[in-house]
Amino acid sequence: MGATDEPSGTPASGTPPPPGGPPPRTPPPPRTPPPPPGTGGTGPQAEADVEPGVLDAIRGLRAGGQKLADAHIALLKAELSVAGRELGIAIGMAVAILALAIVAALLLVIGSCLFLGEWLFGSMAWGILHGVLFFTALIVPLALDLAGGRRDAFLRGLLVAIVVTLALWALFASNILRDSAVNAGQSLEASLDIEPAFLPTLVGLVASMVVVGLLGLIVGLRRGSALRLLMVGLAVGAVMGAILGSVTFDTKGALAVALTIGLATWSAVTALVAVRTGFDPEARYEDMVPRESMAMAQETKAVLERQWRRQRGRVLGR
Repeated sequence: MGATDEPSGTPASGTPPPPGGPPPRTPPPPRTPPPPPGTGGTGPQAEADVEPGVLDAIRGLRAGGQKLADAHIALLKAELSVAGRELGIAIGMAVAILALAIVAALLLVIGSCLFLGEWLFGSMAWGILHGVLFFTALIVPLALDLAGGRRDAFLRGLLVAIVVTLALWALFASNILRDSAVNAGQSLEASLDIEPAFLPTLVGLVASMVVVGLLGLIVGLRRGSALRLLMVGLAVGAVMGAILGSVTFDTKGALAVALTIGLATWSAVTALVAVRTGFDPEARYEDMVPRESMAMAQETKAVLERQWRRQRGRVLGR
């Protein structure tokens, strides 16, 4: 038997065991040598060396929290940008709706004035003129009220305007002034060397100057301004007489002219009444002053001052 032969009873490496023989024995695993001292291993000391310290844990927690907060802030900014865009769109649409509503209201008011002028008086120009005078009559009392004028001046002017409008409508529609001027001109035609067609106008002018001038003089004597009101009466009478002596009115035309004068009278009388009664802005804006709060504050101040003097006297007396 040579030097390389296996011991008896042990099969050679790579040779299957004989049938019926015992299985080969597995060699034991090699033993791991223990770690040298101080190089780690198992136990509490090794876990302490592996786990991070308290400061490292705090730094990690802070970094994670900062990242989480940054993520939330970025999300909030994104959502706010979307919400801001939607809010801007909503505000723009609301402004557009308001602007269109104002334009529609203006069209309705202006169109109504033009329609009424054309329908009632046969011309849209009357609608424009009456619309301007009507809204002016509404603006005047509001402005006077803001300045501290009397609030009943509006109603007084309205009543006078209604009376003037109805009286002038009846006067113009009857054409009594025109007929009287024509009759007077025919009677004077033989004695005056004037164009016959011009005589009614001249008669109306002179007669109206005399009547309106006398009325102005009477009113002026009562108010101490006779000369001024006399001149105003003569000028107004000349214009009225020339028109009334030359024009023949139908019912619609008479109403249109009377309504124009009535609306102008409304604004004029309202302003005149407010000026005559005077303006009192302090009384107008009296409710805007917190008088009760101011009085209570003064009373509280006085009480506190008395308490302070009393307490100071006690402290100094001790």
